[in-house]
Amino acid sequence: MSIGMVIAGILLSYLMPSLFFVGFFLIIAGTILSVTGVYVATKPVEYFMHDERINKNTDKAGHHAFWIMANVVIILNLIDRFTSVSIEYNTAGTLIILIGIFSLYFLRWFYNKKGEVE
Repeated sequence: MSIGMVIAGILLSYLMPSLFFVGFFLIIAGTILSVTGVYVATKPVEYFMHDERINKNTDKAGHHAFWIMANVVIILNLIDRFTSVSIEYNTAGTLIILIGIFSLYFLRWFYNKKGEVE
């Protein structure tokens, strides 16, 4: 798949010069995917197996990230309803997803750093 991305990026860059940046990013993404695949292939399987503590922390972080996203949706609806600001849900959807992703990663890091889950 990664070599296919690199080949598609090269063909796109040469055949359609107006889409050079799309081809360039396909080449970069394919190269990163290849390097990541080689790195993962050199590690033993046990290296990627999570223990019970990490699974609990990830579940807890996902639970709280969901509630953070739900609260953001509620706040955006209240702002849209009770103020003169009109919120477009095309851009608000992107904001909600980004808040959810970053809160999940931050909370997972925080709970793993904190230690034991209550």
